Amino acid sequence: MTNDTLRVIKARRSCRAFKPGPIPRETLEAIVDAGIWAPTGMNNQDVHFTVLQNPEHIKRLSDGIRPALPDAVKERMTSRNGGDPDFSLFYFAPALIVLSGGDTSCAIAAENICLAAESLGIGSCMIGLFNFINQAPEGPALLGELKLPEGSKTGLAIALGTAAKDMPAPERKPGRATWL
Repeated sequence: MTNDTLRVIKARRSCRAFKPGPIPRETLEAIVDAGIWAPTGMNNQDVHFTVLQNPEHIKRLSDGIRPALPDAVKERMTSRNGGDPDFSLFYFAPALIVLSGGDTSCAIAAENICLAAESLGIGSCMIGLFNFINQAPEGPALLGELKLPEGSKTGLAIALGTAAKDMPAPERKPGRATWL
């Protein structure tokens, strides 16, 4: 059995290579709206979405978080960037959505965003490493620039853009569901 929703779920991959160029405003608004419509516990609607499209601002966030990353993560990201230590935590994506609020609510909204992006031909990658902003020397200043709601807890970020290459689906591991 299949339908459009199930096809999008199976097609969605984490994109780590983006083409330069902005996402059309109407497309980005539809993607954010999908996050806004995500369910939240007890209908708290506790997720805030901060949308960044300025390449300098996105780079400043990446550069500011980089010093807080563990060495093993820096090595892996440098390797993914062809050996260049000036990697982008956000894979040089032209747009970034920072989610703040409750952990579970942010996770549900993030998946809605990624599925909506896929359905509109936009690549996405959830960036859990964004949370290292809280340990970064410049973290408080960077968080201030994001103008998050007072008392808001940072969740994660989602890099968005037109995918530079297709990502084939890896085989699924067997035995991951138990039926009782």
